[in-house]
Amino acid sequence: MKKIVILVDQLNSHGGIEKLVSIKANYWADFFGYQVTIIATEQYNKPIIYNLSDKVTFIDLGVNYNRNKSYFSPENILRFFKNILQIQRYLFKEKPNYILVASHIPITYFAPFLVSKSKTIKEFHFTKSCRNPNKIMDFIESNYDFLAVLSQEEKQFYPSNNVVVIPNPIETKIETTVEKIKENTAIFIGRIAPVKQLEKMILIWKEFIKVKPSWKLHVFGAKEGDYYDGIAQQVHENNLQDSFLFKGQTNDVEMELKKAKVMLMTSLQECFPMVILEAQAKGIPVISFDSPTGPRNIINNNSDGILVDFNNIDSFVNHLVEFDEDENLQNKLAINALKNAEKYKLDIIMNQWKALIFDK
Repeated sequence: MKKIVILVDQLNSHGGIEKLVSIKANYWADFFGYQVTIIATEQYNKPIIYNLSDKVTFIDLGVNYNRNKSYFSPENILRFFKNILQIQRYLFKEKPNYILVASHIPITYFAPFLVSKSKTIKEFHFTKSCRNPNKIMDFIESNYDFLAVLSQEEKQFYPSNNVVVIPNPIETKIETTVEKIKENTAIFIGRIAPVKQLEKMILIWKEFIKVKPSWKLHVFGAKEGDYYDGIAQQVHENNLQDSFLFKGQTNDVEMELKKAKVMLMTSLQECFPMVILEAQAKGIPVISFDSPTGPRNIINNNSDGILVDFNNIDSFVNHLVEFDEDENLQNKLAINALKNAEKYKLDIIMNQWKALIFDK
C-alpha cells in the first residue's frame, strides 16, 4: 500500500486549495486504496470545513505561525525549526512513499531536503506569470521530484525538467441538460479580495443595468475585511444596492449556480479557478477578463464562455448586453460549457495523478 502525506496550513476555511486537498485525499484513499495522511500546521482546533473520508488521517501539528509577522521573524523561525523536526520525526517513523506540499507554507522551502526516501511533490495554485524570476526558488523547486502545475501555459514559467501538467478536477455532478427558463441573475463566487477587482465589476454593472435594469448580480464571498468594506461603500455610492447584492458565504455552491444565467469574473490574475469548472458543470457560461493565466486555459472563447480583453470595461459591458439579447448565444454557450466540463471529471484527473506521478 502506498503512503501519501499531504502538507497544508489548515483545512478550517472555505477555499479552492482546501477543497482540492479534501477531494484528492478522499479519492486516493477510497478508490486507489492509498494510506493518506494530511498534516496541518495551523488548524487551531477548528472543525475541518470539507468532509474527509474515514480512511484519511488528519494531524494538526499546532505550529501556529504568526501570520502578522514575517516568516523570517525570530518567532516564526523558531516555529519553522520546530515544524521541520516534527515532520522529520514523522518521516522516520512512517516512511511514506510521497510527500505532497499542497499549500504555500514555510516547509515548501525545505521539503526536498528532508532526510527521507520519499518522493516529493509541490503543487501550485497560483500563476507565476506576474512574479519576478527567483533563482533561489528555482533551485529549491528543481530539487522536488515533481512540480505539479495546472496548465501548459504555467509550465513555461518553470525552468526545471520535473514539471507535470495536471489540471483541477470537477467533483460536482455534471448536468446532462440546460435549464432554459431562468431569472436574469448573474453570479460571482470567490474571495472578496483585491485580486478579484470587484471595483471593476461595479463599473461594469453600473453601465449594464442602465440598459438592462431587470438583472441582479449575486455576490458570494465572506463579508469581512477592509476590501469588502470599500467595495460595499462603492456599491452604495453608485446606487447599486438593489441589484449588486452581497450574499455572504454559501455551503451550497451548486444550488446557487443553478439559479444563475451567467457567471462574471474580473480578476487581475487567476491560475486555474475551480469556480469556472463548477459553473460549466451546471451549464453556466462564464464571461471573464482574459487575465493571466487561468480563464483562457479553461474557457474556449465564444464556444463555452466569453473572454474579454483584459480590463476593458466597455467591451465587458457590450458582451454582457449581447449575451442578454441573444438567446441562441446563451444556449450555445451553456450546452458547450457542459461538454467542456466533461474533460475535467474527477476520475479522469485522478488517473492523471496516478499515471504521471504515483506510478513512476
